[in-house]
Amino acid sequence: MRLKSKLPAVFLTAALTAALAATPVLASPPSRFVCSGTPNAPETIPGGSYLSVSMPSGSFCSVNGPVTILGPMKLEDSAALAVMGGSLTVRGPVDVGSNAVLGNVNNTAPIEIDGPASVGSHAALIIGVESPGQPIVSAIRGPVRAHDASTVQIHNTRIGGPVSLVGGGGENAILNALAGPGANFNDLEDNQILGSVGETGYDGIWAGIIRNRIYGPMTFAENTEPPLPPGSPFVNEYDIGSNRIYGPAKCDENNPAPNMGPSSGSPSIVYGPTRGDQAATCTGTAAGQTGPPV
Repeated sequence: MRLKSKLPAVFLTAALTAALAATPVLASPPSRFVCSGTPNAPETIPGGSYLSVSMPSGSFCSVNGPVTILGPMKLEDSAALAVMGGSLTVRGPVDVGSNAVLGNVNNTAPIEIDGPASVGSHAALIIGVESPGQPIVSAIRGPVRAHDASTVQIHNTRIGGPVSLVGGGGENAILNALAGPGANFNDLEDNQILGSVGETGYDGIWAGIIRNRIYGPMTFAENTEPPLPPGSPFVNEYDIGSNRIYGPAKCDENNPAPNMGPSSGSPSIVYGPTRGDQAATCTGTAAGQTGPPV
């Protein structure tokens, strides 16, 4: 999908690369860590285990080695945590506050969350990058709930509960500063989701539900993409395909109708009735670039 080609640039700007050029060796970390980095001078969290990691409003930190947080984590307004290498394990729920960003650059730096993940207004949760047919590498052991988020992108992840994406599609200032326009979109690809999937009232530039195993109902309804300006490199489309849905599916009142774009997937397999005025699109459209159902 063309939009996703911009994603690796989100955290790979020249300024961030220079700030993180010297990877620290593992050391005995303090029991608690408070991020004091900024977007112009990011701070690296040393590898190790912490009772807590605090991400105050406006702070910017990175993970380059294995980091384990022995409890919940909250990113305050406009905070950012980039997992550049190693891994991030949170032994509790994660709350990505308004305008904040939590994400990893690639699937070689897994993220594990031992609880629900909540994504607030204009916030961004990015786990992995598009890796069609590749193994599960990250985990969220609870539901994912987003309300008016700018972007939720989850790839090659086992999710232990329903995924609910309500509203959203606005811009995240941090992503725009690092990657430019086109980084804010919703995408669920190559995941195992132990619950329902619902995406409703979204008005972003693109959304995809591709190559997932969904152990529950899927609903994709009342999503509307904004008009694109003349000469825009993007395409208004919703891509649904190549999924296995172990329950009913509903596609209703989306504009445009799903699977009308060039990267539409092969037909999904739905173990239940499909409903809505766009019911046929819940099972995808033959041909396209996403390959056979997983």
